[in-house]
Amino acid sequence: MSRRYSLIAFLAISVALFGCGKSKQAEQLPVFCKQDGSRLHLKQGKLRMEIMPNVAGRISSLAYDGHEFLVTDADQSKITDWGTVFWSSPQSEWNWPPIDTLDSKPYSLGSNEDRLVLTSDIDKKTGYQFTKTYFPAGDDRIAITYRITNHSDHEKNVAPLEVTRLPPSGELFYPSGDTDTTSGIFYPLDVQSIGGLTWYQYDAKKIRTDHHKVMQDGKEGWFAYVDNGYLLVKEFADNPPAAIAAGEREIEIFAHVEHIFIEMKQQGASVALAPTEHLEWTVIWHVKKLPAELAKSNDPQLLAAYVRSLL
Repeated sequence: MSRRYSLIAFLAISVALFGCGKSKQAEQLPVFCKQDGSRLHLKQGKLRMEIMPNVAGRISSLAYDGHEFLVTDADQSKITDWGTVFWSSPQSEWNWPPIDTLDSKPYSLGSNEDRLVLTSDIDKKTGYQFTKTYFPAGDDRIAITYRITNHSDHEKNVAPLEVTRLPPSGELFYPSGDTDTTSGIFYPLDVQSIGGLTWYQYDAKKIRTDHHKVMQDGKEGWFAYVDNGYLLVKEFADNPPAAIAAGEREIEIFAHVEHIFIEMKQQGASVALAPTEHLEWTVIWHVKKLPAELAKSNDPQLLAAYVRSLL
């Protein structure tokens, strides 16, 4: 009998420690967020966003009416470059691969009223600690405020950089800024300049031998992607070329040589952070199904006008 009661007591303690802890955590999450195992599901209008706290708080899915915008973690068997991540810029500080502590290791999970807060450990090499705060920004919109804190013992010049992996299809476009396009060490992408817009239409036949890239200053503080009649827009503070980290540009498109994904990248201003200081940078994600006439025409100027009407 004593062994039976011991087992019952052990099970009761286990439920108290683990079951109640999970319920308490679920109660603390903002109302627009639900937890399902190791994944968090955010809902705003018809937008559905999935986040994985155990993988650096990475955005693992973005969907609208069932249409998936991202290369998801379902492709992990082939690649590790999936979803949306956050990096420090310039990349030359850490080169490649990305820093595990900030890019792929677990982040702690918390909340602040209607905001979901994910925080990394401190990276020993750079001294950086990242925080990602998600919150509603209106119908079909979710905003993310990124924070970089300098825990090193000296001043650091750093900028925020968001990287989204998209399927190899569709078009990307943004208002052209005050610099010419460049491609760094990679082959240039075949982009067009159309009425003040830089326009890129994915064509696998033109991606050969190596990765392709375009980097350029932008204007107006937005960057858009269209695929199969659906629209993703990133909205952020616009900055002049002089504010961007050395060797970088405000806007970047990267196409993988094996036709696995396109990267949609944008970054904020470089800031000199003394020890313990931090910077913050907010990106608002808008997703929509395009009106039928726009989905059929795919006219850059009409699409840009529609984007501006959303902002």
